[in-house]
Amino acid sequence: MDRKEKKLIHYLEQLPHTTVPTGFSFRVMDRIEAKQQRGYWLVNFKKLAIVSLSLVFLTMIFFTDLPLFPQFNISGLSGYRRVELKFFALSENPKTVAVAGDFSDWNTLQMEKKDNNSWVITLKVKPGKYQYSFVINDEEWIPDPGSYRRIEDGFGGVNSVLVVNGG
Repeated sequence: MDRKEKKLIHYLEQLPHTTVPTGFSFRVMDRIEAKQQRGYWLVNFKKLAIVSLSLVFLTMIFFTDLPLFPQFNISGLSGYRRVELKFFALSENPKTVAVAGDFSDWNTLQMEKKDNNSWVITLKVKPGKYQYSFVINDEEWIPDPGSYRRIEDGFGGVNSVLVVNGG
């Protein structure tokens, strides 16, 4: 044994001897088990939530015609990009659908009706970030239901965000 080990043994022998109370290990194990049981329900809830959301997502992908993201067709036009925005009515059949945004100084641009529940418009915009909303029947302003990018509009509502890349 070297000098450090001897010092350590001497130090440990000088410590006061204590005895563990009867049933101490059982109380510790009971507390550990109780914490594991509480965590068990939380873990199962998280798993259930993830599986449920996954099923909803997969159902939307395979059993609906709704787009998950805005569909953009981008082509170069001397600094401008051609962007096609599509709107799909979820339940009611609107008479008119328009789009308004930063790209039009918030003036409404009428969209062309493609079939019973879809409208389309092709815009020429420069690369950048634009806020926009759809205007249903010239009165109801709604964010794009197919866009995951959204921002508060400053009036208690929400706008969608369109990002047009350059290059």
